[in-house]
Amino acid sequence: MLATGSVPMIGNFVRESLDLHLFFARIMREHAIFLQASFYPKDVTYAQQAEQFKCQYDEILKEALMLSDCTASVEVLKSGELVTNETLRSEQKTQELTGILIDMTLTTEEFRVTQDQGTIPAEIQPQVSELNHKSINLTTSFAKFKAMVLNQVTHCHLATNLFPSQLEHVYREALFYLKVIKRMQNNQFVDGRVDLFEQEVFWGEIMEEHAMFVRHLLDPSEKELCRKARDLARRFEQLEQKMKGEGLPASSFGRLRQENIAATLSIAEFKATGTELLLACQVKSLLSPLLTDHTLREANYYLRILQSWKPGYIGRG
Repeated sequence: MLATGSVPMIGNFVRESLDLHLFFARIMREHAIFLQASFYPKDVTYAQQAEQFKCQYDEILKEALMLSDCTASVEVLKSGELVTNETLRSEQKTQELTGILIDMTLTTEEFRVTQDQGTIPAEIQPQVSELNHKSINLTTSFAKFKAMVLNQVTHCHLATNLFPSQLEHVYREALFYLKVIKRMQNNQFVDGRVDLFEQEVFWGEIMEEHAMFVRHLLDPSEKELCRKARDLARRFEQLEQKMKGEGLPASSFGRLRQENIAATLSIAEFKATGTELLLACQVKSLLSPLLTDHTLREANYYLRILQSWKPGYIGRG
């Protein structure tokens, strides 16, 4: 648990925990929406379980929003990782197309979150710690559900309209969320360079997979967009190979970070354009605007991490 007696440490614990939940609880609830929409009529019980997870993450997000008044990092609020200009419209359109109810009041409330005023009350630390505990339990259950669905699909006992690799993708994101919450809850600090390397390897793979999924969910007639998605996937694949190369010298770390920033800016622009095109009904695909907006927010999250890192910084893992 968090060490007592240190106001700055308590402030960091509260701020970083709530920043994480404002981003990841929304990501998890959207995974539940995508899963719910993916099941066929005979598998209504799986759809109902996904609906329950969606509602439970709504509660996590609602509590994080309540506790985040005047505590959220200004960098997080400006990053576009919590909501974008198209998140609300994307939710509205996805609800219209799927019939799945989405609590859009949480989105409007997230737009209103007030930045850290420099005086985080120490008395909310137990509430944040309890929220972390709830998130750990819920995300452990959700990860097991995703793993079960993936196992059923790969053994041909279940069909969904998601690729098996998409199911594996959302499962790994749940595990990543769990790992970071547990580190915060246990007050574990790691060297910033190691932390960034771990983030780059994880999110670089996620960005590559986003590009591949978009490529395969676009109608084949959308040749230019297909080509751009393929090129972005290759770009991240090459960066991944460099990052995982044996004996990566420290002198290469800064250069690779700049390459990752440039690649992530490119894919963020591609995702933002894709969301706008989908909302305007100007692209043929199996994509939903909420899916592309979702992946855009993940790119924005990764960009903030890449751009905020400084040599010698000691950060939370």
